Amino acid sequence: MAAARSRETLPTLETERLSLRASSMEDFEAWAKTMKAGFGENRQQAWEEFANYSAGWLLHGHGLLTVMRRQDNQIVGFVILGLEWGDYEPELGYMFDPDFHGQGYATEAAQAVRDYGFDLLGEGMFVSYISKKNAASNAVAQRLGAHRDRAKEDKLGFEDNCWRHGVPA
Repeated sequence: MAAARSRETLPTLETERLSLRASSMEDFEAWAKTMKAGFGENRQQAWEEFANYSAGWLLHGHGLLTVMRRQDNQIVGFVILGLEWGDYEPELGYMFDPDFHGQGYATEAAQAVRDYGFDLLGEGMFVSYISKKNAASNAVAQRLGAHRDRAKEDKLGFEDNCWRHGVPA
């Protein structure tokens, strides 16, 4: 009950097809399934990330959002505006159930969170770290208007692409 009252103070974002809200315990099974399919994570690893990203709301004022189709409240994925251990600045990340890939949900949801992040943190104040091998996620970053921050990649020795949101190339 206390958790539900706390969640009421967190944002809900709406798009044409999607509703995004702070994640809750009821969303963990969908998160664990998505993390196993996308990253091969076991339940303990999935729980540790779920708890970390959810705690971001209290620690940083931003965190994990569950993405649901408005037509039927089906969970299709998750978007995060948050910090992982070792991050140097907030990251916009998106993880979607493979059953819902290729339908534009990631772009639609990430755009809503990107715009929320601009209002909250400012343009240019967060990034997306994406494996160079993940063509689909890199394409989403490009559709969002993000630009590669090659100086950051070089400075930190990243093997991933670092996409900065809200600044011109």
